[in-house]
Amino acid sequence: MGKTVSLSLSGRKRQFLVGSVVVVFFFGPVVAAGLSVMGLTVLQSFGVAIGGGLALTAVWVWRWGGNDDSGSAWDAIPEWQYNGRFAEAGGITRSEQEAAIEELQERE
Repeated sequence: MGKTVSLSLSGRKRQFLVGSVVVVFFFGPVVAAGLSVMGLTVLQSFGVAIGGGLALTAVWVWRWGGNDDSGSAWDAIPEWQYNGRFAEAGGITRSEQEAAIEELQERE
């Protein structure tokens, strides 16, 4: 009767969070100082440094951060358990689909 809500972060979200913290507290001030020496105001230099750093962080995590959010739940289940423990959860259908795909691949 009691429902629970999980507030845990996925691996991808954790990577975004850590990357953002690194950009805001470490990368941003160093680059902002360099930009302010080159003639930009402090506000402009911080805006460029933090904005650019967060954009680079997003691209980095999206491109090289792994794909733990895009996998299937079936990836963690061994094939030999499809017709046993996970039969009622769609395991039988999953094993039939994989067998059909293997059969088509063998014909080619």
